[in-house]
Amino acid sequence: MLKNNSRSPIVNLIVGVAIRQSLALFAIALGINACNHSNITNVPNNQNNDNKAIQIGISSENLIFEDKIVSLAKKATDQQVEVQAKGSVKLTELACSSQLSAIMIADEMWPNIKCPDASWVNTSDSVYATRIQFALPVTKAQELGWLNRVVSREEVLEALKAGKIRLATTTPTHSNSGYNTLLWLVRGEISPNLTPEQITPESLAPLKPIYQNLAVSSESTSYLAEKLAQEWSDDTLAALYRFLYTPDGRAVYHHGNKLQLPQKVTLIDVSPAIAVTPTWFVTTSDEKLKQQLIERVFGKLETSSQDLLKELKQLNPPLAEGITQEFTPVAEIHRNLLNNFHPNIRQKRWIVGIVDASGSMQGTGYQELQAAFLELLNVERAKNNYLYSPNDRFSLIIYQGYNAYQIPRGTNAGAEIDRETILGSLQKDIKPKGGTPVAEGLRKGFQTALTIPSDYKTEIFLFTDGQFSNPVDSNLLNIFQQLEAKNAEFTIVGAGDVDRKALINLAELLNARPIISEDANETLEELLKAFREAQI
Repeated sequence: MLKNNSRSPIVNLIVGVAIRQSLALFAIALGINACNHSNITNVPNNQNNDNKAIQIGISSENLIFEDKIVSLAKKATDQQVEVQAKGSVKLTELACSSQLSAIMIADEMWPNIKCPDASWVNTSDSVYATRIQFALPVTKAQELGWLNRVVSREEVLEALKAGKIRLATTTPTHSNSGYNTLLWLVRGEISPNLTPEQITPESLAPLKPIYQNLAVSSESTSYLAEKLAQEWSDDTLAALYRFLYTPDGRAVYHHGNKLQLPQKVTLIDVSPAIAVTPTWFVTTSDEKLKQQLIERVFGKLETSSQDLLKELKQLNPPLAEGITQEFTPVAEIHRNLLNNFHPNIRQKRWIVGIVDASGSMQGTGYQELQAAFLELLNVERAKNNYLYSPNDRFSLIIYQGYNAYQIPRGTNAGAEIDRETILGSLQKDIKPKGGTPVAEGLRKGFQTALTIPSDYKTEIFLFTDGQFSNPVDSNLLNIFQQLEAKNAEFTIVGAGDVDRKALINLAELLNARPIISEDANETLEELLKAFREAQI
C-alpha cells in the first residue's frame, strides 16, 4: 500500500502509478457512465480459497482508493487482501482468467471486449469523473487563436491533418488515454453517431497523417509525461489525464513529484469533452465473497471516501458551460476500431531484434523471451494481443560464441522473411551457449537496420542480461549515428540475472530506452511492453 503520509492522497496516487505500475496500461475509455445494476457476462471467475489472500485489482487512476478498499475488504471478510496494481486492460485479462475477485477500473468497456460471456456484477454509478485534457505551448495556442476559449473537435482535426500541430499520445490498443483520443478523433472524422460498419480502411485513412507523424508516443501515460518534461516541442499537442497537469501549465506530475516543463503550456478545453467515469466489478464466483464485496466494500466506498472525492473534484474542475459529452458506443465499435488501428492507421514498422543467446541466458529468462516472440510473430496470437499488422516486417539477429548472424541462417540483411519462418528458426535452431559477442551482435543489427526502406518505422531491440563489458567503440558509434539520422529507435530489454549498471551505461551511450527487470519471470511482460511501445 502507499505509505508516504507527507503527500496528499492525489500525489500518493501518482507515486503508486510510478512505483507499483511499471507495466500499467492506463485504461480509460471514452465518455461512459457505468450502468446501474449491470451484469457483464463473462467466463466463470476465481474461487476464493480461505488459505489465500483475496486478490483485488485496482487500476492506476484508482489507486487513491487503495487503502480504503483494503480496509473495508479486510473488515468485511476477516481475511488478508492483496492488491494487484496494474492497468485496466491487464486487470480485466487477469479477472477473465479467474485470478481476481474484484477490479476497480477506468471503464466497463474492457470487460465487454476481453471476455464477453458470464456474470460480473456492478451495482453503482460512476465513482468519480475526470477527463483527457489537451495541452499546447502557449505560443502555438496563441498563434492558432486557441487561448481562453473552447476549441471544437473539427478545429483540432484540421490542425493535426494540416501538420500545424502534432499529437503526443499513448498506444490506443493498450492504453485507454490513447484509445480515448483515437475514438474521439474517429468520431470527428467519420460520425459522432459511429456504427461498426463505418469503420473501414477507407474511412480511417485520413487519420494516417496524424498517427504516422506523432510528436511523442508511449505505452503509458506516466512515461509520456516524463518524455514531455524532457522535450515539449512548440507544435506538440499532448493528451494526458487532467490531474497530471499543474494548474499553471509549468509542470507535470511524475513519480510523485513535479517535473518542470521546458516551456509553459496552456490547457485546451475541447468540445465534445473526452470524459472518463471509473467504475468497479465484483468478479468472483464465490457467492458469499461476492455479497461481502458488493455490500460491505464497494457499496460503502463512496460514503467512506468523501475527503478523497472532494480532492479529486478540485483537481478535475467541472466542464465549462456549453461543452458537450459523448456516451460510449457499443462494444462492436470498440472491437472494430482496435482491430483496425495497426493495419490501417499507424505507420508500418520493421523490427530488428538483437538477441543474446550466450550461455548466461539459459533458464527462465530465455524461455520467456521465446514466449514473447511467439506472441509477436504468431499471427493469431499477435491479433489477440493487438500487436498485428500485415505490413510489419522483422529481422532477428542472434549473437553467441564468437559470431552474430541473422536467422534463418543464410538470409540476407533487409530480406523480407515470413514471420512464422523466423519464429520456427528461433524455436528449433537456437540454444543458449558459448560467449557473449555483443559488439558483433550490435554491429550486425545496426547494419541490418540501415538497409530497411525509409517508408518503414525502424525499431531496434537488444535482448540481453547485460553480462558483458562495454561494446561501444568509434566504429559502432558511427553506424549508430547513421541510424539516428533515419529516426530509428533503440530499446534495450534486460531481465533475469541482469547487470543493471552495464545496461544503463549502454543505454546512455546509445541513446536507448532501457526496460529492465531483475525477475526472470517478468521477462515476457517486459518484452511485450517493449513491443507495444514500438507500435506508434
